[in-house]
Amino acid sequence: MKKSGKLFGLIAVIAILFVAGSCSDNNETPPPEMEFVAGETVTVQQVRALYADQLAISDYTQRHPVEIEHNWALRGIITASDKKDGNFYKEAYIEDATGGLRLVFEANSGLYIGDSVIVNLKGLWLGDYGNFWQLGGTPYFQEDGTIRVGGMNMDKQCLKLSIGNPTHPASVTITQARNSAYLGRLVKLDGVQFTDAMMGLTWADAVNMVTENRTLQDCDDKTIIVRTSGYSSAAGEVLPAGNGSITGIVTIFNGTYQFLVRDFDEVDMSGTRCGVVEQPLGTPVETLSEDFESFGDDDDIYINGWQNLASAGSRIWLAQVYSGNSYAQATGYYSNLSSMVTWLITRPVTISTQKILSFQTAKAYWEHTGTNFPMDLLISTDYDGNNLATATWTPLDAVLAQKSDPDHTFINSGDVNLPVAAGQSAVIAFRYTGSNTESTSYRIDNITVSAAK
Repeated sequence: MKKSGKLFGLIAVIAILFVAGSCSDNNETPPPEMEFVAGETVTVQQVRALYADQLAISDYTQRHPVEIEHNWALRGIITASDKKDGNFYKEAYIEDATGGLRLVFEANSGLYIGDSVIVNLKGLWLGDYGNFWQLGGTPYFQEDGTIRVGGMNMDKQCLKLSIGNPTHPASVTITQARNSAYLGRLVKLDGVQFTDAMMGLTWADAVNMVTENRTLQDCDDKTIIVRTSGYSSAAGEVLPAGNGSITGIVTIFNGTYQFLVRDFDEVDMSGTRCGVVEQPLGTPVETLSEDFESFGDDDDIYINGWQNLASAGSRIWLAQVYSGNSYAQATGYYSNLSSMVTWLITRPVTISTQKILSFQTAKAYWEHTGTNFPMDLLISTDYDGNNLATATWTPLDAVLAQKSDPDHTFINSGDVNLPVAAGQSAVIAFRYTGSNTESTSYRIDNITVSAAK
């Protein structure tokens, strides 16, 4: 009873809302036209300032929405709304030269990106959710006893002036975006990528329609959370694996900065990831010998003239050290990857005469199922260092460590005869295929290519 009395006392002074013109959907029949009366034009910054004292209260349960009693009007451009891709619900973001603000509605909005609108502020309420401002209608009690701003009646509170206006995202770094100056604003982040741990994941949980967080990073390892609705059109799509740009709204929830994509068509992340080393394929040699002893534990394996590539997921072959021996290892363990394919490709070797390949393999913690095998051995005479998907790859027969072999025990491959082709050279590929569940650790060591005796 005390809670109800508190709410009634809070909202008793609400004035009768001004009769407003329509902010109707661009593609729907608008409601009847009515007179819209707007007062003095104010900025987003002035509106947010009305709630500054409440936001300064550290205990959010003691905060109360603030009614706007001034005869004010807010004019701005809609930078994001619930009319695109389903990542927003009954909300839109308005921005002017001083900042951005979240508008909450009692029903899905009729606002589109690029709409120029006036919002009649008198009788609306300012509140917050997780320390992020929101402007809406009559407050209500939540189950935990806190008071939250309800949705406004858009057709009574806003007037659409024009459509299709350009929106200009601020180009900022992740560090800059994680600043209160950009809260509620449309920004574009360049040179960013999802972290290795995110590779293979989808934007959200489309099956259960659950909103989820994903971690975005730049090349300086600065990060921000990308939060995506399980109802969005991209929820079930796999996150892009490359580096590039992403556009959206900066928000915050209890101290954690978040980024909301406004239009998934604006995600362009197909470039080379940070930290990817240029690995030009070397010129052909007569023989090869590699024992990995120059590498330390967990080193990325980069050898002059060789390539270490991922064609699915982001993991590559790493050096490991066990009992004083260094070797190359690939594993899906704790990868969070639904698919992982990584290639260790040798420098080209001449095959005008008979050459013999030999190496050793070992395994640990076998998790592959059925006939799935962690590694295959391939050869190509037409791989040029760039055509991984289109080159011709032919399997080679060799003795490989099996599930039944003891963990950590290296098995000799035997002599593998390479094909002979006059005037040609070939590369050898050690290709690991796995996932977060088929996560066997597979190892190779002591690779040699020599002339037949």
